[in-house]
Amino acid sequence: MFVNIKEFIENTSGEFERDLGMLIAIESVAGDAEGNYPYGSGSAHALDAMLSLAEGYGFVTENHDYHCGSVIYGDNEKEVGIVAHLDVVPAGNGWSTESPFKLEKRDNCYIGRGVRDDKGPALMGLYAMRYFKENHIRLPFAIRLILGCDEEVGSSDLEYFKKVRKAPWFSFTPDSTFPVCIGEKGIMSFTVCLGDADPSIAELHGGSVSNAVPGEAYIRIAGSPCICPKKDRITVKECENATVISAVGVTAHASTPEHGVNAVYLLADYLLQNNLVPQQNRAAFEFIRASESEYLGKTFGIDFADEYFGYLTCVGGVMELADGKIYMQYNVRFPMSRTFDMVFDGVLRTVAERGFTVTNSNRGSAHANGYFKSPDSSEIKALLNAIETVTGSEQKPYTMGGGTYARGLENTVVFGPSQKRYSGLLGEGKGDCHDVDEYLAAEEITEGIEAFIRALQGLSEI
Repeated sequence: MFVNIKEFIENTSGEFERDLGMLIAIESVAGDAEGNYPYGSGSAHALDAMLSLAEGYGFVTENHDYHCGSVIYGDNEKEVGIVAHLDVVPAGNGWSTESPFKLEKRDNCYIGRGVRDDKGPALMGLYAMRYFKENHIRLPFAIRLILGCDEEVGSSDLEYFKKVRKAPWFSFTPDSTFPVCIGEKGIMSFTVCLGDADPSIAELHGGSVSNAVPGEAYIRIAGSPCICPKKDRITVKECENATVISAVGVTAHASTPEHGVNAVYLLADYLLQNNLVPQQNRAAFEFIRASESEYLGKTFGIDFADEYFGYLTCVGGVMELADGKIYMQYNVRFPMSRTFDMVFDGVLRTVAERGFTVTNSNRGSAHANGYFKSPDSSEIKALLNAIETVTGSEQKPYTMGGGTYARGLENTVVFGPSQKRYSGLLGEGKGDCHDVDEYLAAEEITEGIEAFIRALQGLSEI
């Protein structure tokens, strides 16, 4: 007997909650290889569980040597892909639940590590496929749910998939927010060596990852105590034969640096203003201060913007002292109206002019370039129409500086699963993809499944 979309979602809601709880219970943080498991046992066990679940619902499955897996409905050579991942980031501390790996429903929110990123959306894709299978609806294409095991670490899983299977005709990855992300900026990373450090610089550190605004920085200057005036966000501690000067900022993702306060800039500016930098390294710290005082790439001469992506961003996320030399690691998100080489050539030219060197970069990386899909394409219109039908409101496609599987698989865009109107339900700093108390609202799940079903229906009419 045919069951309509809303009835199907309501009738299977208990099964969805049970299945989600089973997946969340697996601590699938990708790690080092273990035997036949290229990303460790956690990701492998999550893949086994998901494929077994799909087989129980009558689907054909494929295990691509534990790099990733596929669930398939239909036998058409033409395929539409739903690309999700089962690996998660470490849970960290500060959760309000009994365990990050025990699903909890509270205030109409499903809470647990992986609920939003990306086990929940993967399961939503499977349930969308169930709708068609259990209603015996044949589409003019097969649906392939691709289940990655290494998205959070390096996305080498997707590279392996492309070696053993061809990319679907069109795919969407539910790994951000609705409505439709039609483009991701290119991502460039590089390290600049700023020369030998004066022996008086005993320690120098800032930030922890290159793809975030540094939230802390410090320097340890050997020798007699320094004269250090008070200043907001700066602390000074006198140690034995040394002075430690620290700066505290506000961290933010490299794709949205406007939300942060750069601690490396605060430290460099304080040191220069108070003549605390050895003359040998003054040019280096002036360059650090200039490049960290803004996030548009002006210091490197690479600032530009375009119609769809807005402006380029450039963040120096890590400052370090290694082998007696000062290094800065930078992360650039650039609009796709220019190529990686066009932007990188500007970096090389500026660094050389200043007398410094670029020691390494991600030039040639498969995921360095972003993507752009015309908002006027039939596929994008089908996805937009689907989410507009579900929400009852007009939606506009967007672009972003973040990176997903969409940049690594031909003709793929981001579609769901979260909606901005359901954000912040558990308080500030909680609930997002890598936050504590990661969640999806119950409505995000039901509306997301419906949107996936309607999107597949729309794509079938192209």
